[in-house]
Amino acid sequence: MKRISILALTLFVFSSAHSQSAIYGSLGERYRDFMIQAGSQFNKTVLNDFQGIGGDKRFESANWMYGGATNNFENSIENGYMFNYDYLAHELHAKWKDTSIIVNTNYVKRFYLLQANVKHYFVKSPVLDPQGKYFYESLAFDEVAKDSGKIQLLKLRKIKIIKTNKNDYAANFSGDYSDKYDNNIEYFLVFPDKTYTKVKLSQRSMTNALAKYKTKVDEFLKEFPGDFTEFTAAGLISDLNQ
Repeated sequence: MKRISILALTLFVFSSAHSQSAIYGSLGERYRDFMIQAGSQFNKTVLNDFQGIGGDKRFESANWMYGGATNNFENSIENGYMFNYDYLAHELHAKWKDTSIIVNTNYVKRFYLLQANVKHYFVKSPVLDPQGKYFYESLAFDEVAKDSGKIQLLKLRKIKIIKTNKNDYAANFSGDYSDKYDNNIEYFLVFPDKTYTKVKLSQRSMTNALAKYKTKVDEFLKEFPGDFTEFTAAGLISDLNQ
């Protein structure tokens, strides 16, 4: 689907009798402003869910999720708006009532998705990705400091398509010849001096990477022993940033 430049203040118009003014009139003001400033295009069809095009193997969720997004002009939409993120195409889908758009992520600064009343923030990282192709989940996002945080723990999820082998026994047995999605997850620590290191989600890898903060790291781990999870890692970074 070809992307339409919004800097020229043009919109993708449905191939129907709806006029451009009618489309504008049907949109909430904040949604319209966000859409214009984020270089977005309308979706011809509003998806009820994402199960049929990859589900949570390709998207953050198989269903629309509540959340919020902020574009480069610091114009935000949230509270009632719904989103989903496509890790294959690196696109953010946004929905308001019965209108959905694919957001041009070149113009999006950050967004969050709400899961079990927890906000999962996604940000860009000029240090790791100067071209701004990817969004990284910031596991210790500071809602006050926002993008100017101290130490960042960033999670990058990439997906590639695995074509089904028509001669595969399992595919022949099940009759499922659909392509599969292979997920790869990487973790990075980005420091205030704009240096970074790739880490594993393990206590050993994290403590080695944070050797200069050894005293505080040891104190935190004594307080929170047990399995080293994303939750533990995020808590450690938040503690170091206090």
